[in-house]
Amino acid sequence: MKNLLLSISVLFCVFFSAQNPAPKVMETTYLDVHPTKINRFIELHKIMFDFTMGEERTLEDSWVYRHWYGSGATIVIMDIYPSAEAAVNDDFWAVMRRKMGALSEEEKEAMRNTFQEWWAFFDGHTDEMRTWNPETDFVGKPDVDWDIPFVFVTGSYNTAGNMREMGKAYMDWQTRPNVEDGLQLGGGVTYHYKGAGSDIQLLGGFKNIQEFATTVSTQASDDPEARKTFWSMVDGAHADQIYVHVGHLEEGVLNLAGKEK
Repeated sequence: MKNLLLSISVLFCVFFSAQNPAPKVMETTYLDVHPTKINRFIELHKIMFDFTMGEERTLEDSWVYRHWYGSGATIVIMDIYPSAEAAVNDDFWAVMRRKMGALSEEEKEAMRNTFQEWWAFFDGHTDEMRTWNPETDFVGKPDVDWDIPFVFVTGSYNTAGNMREMGKAYMDWQTRPNVEDGLQLGGGVTYHYKGAGSDIQLLGGFKNIQEFATTVSTQASDDPEARKTFWSMVDGAHADQIYVHVGHLEEGVLNLAGKEK
């Protein structure tokens, strides 16, 4: 329950825009929303997200994705905080109480109904807390316009070795070459901190599915040492998922992907 309270404001990742080299915390919430109700959830989520942003919040960034391919959750929300302490101190409810107090009785009733419908989507959710350093765990092309429904790919792996060494090996083998010379817009790696998630999670953004497919077929650089290091540290099966960017925090509101939004 505590993890949910850290996340409900919500989703990718400021990790695409962060410049501060200090380690950050990502609180990720996974929702099993029926495909026919995803658009309704997004509509409600924007209303609640915008309503509950305020000075009591410590949220630094938030990104929301909907599932496209794989066996994962249908909605993924990634909230970014400057530290674990900031995540704990994030006070969604304080903003909610303050703003509700300024509404008329009719407006309060409408907002209560909206909240209850939105909150019901969180039944059966899972969440986890991860860490990453924007200085070492992310690379991106310059001047990328992230206000598009870009393809967001994740790979979740466990390791019997050092997870940061494993993450660095993948960055050197695939992510950095793909971003510097290929079609990948940006990418990085996060590490497990709390919850039921994998040891490392690899993240990548692509303009569209065609450019992602082209990148996969080229397999980035031929760095045998980095490739060998990465695969030698993989423990057990891994899971890959493909999502589509729905929206992210911008100027205090949830900016839905696409210029027309």
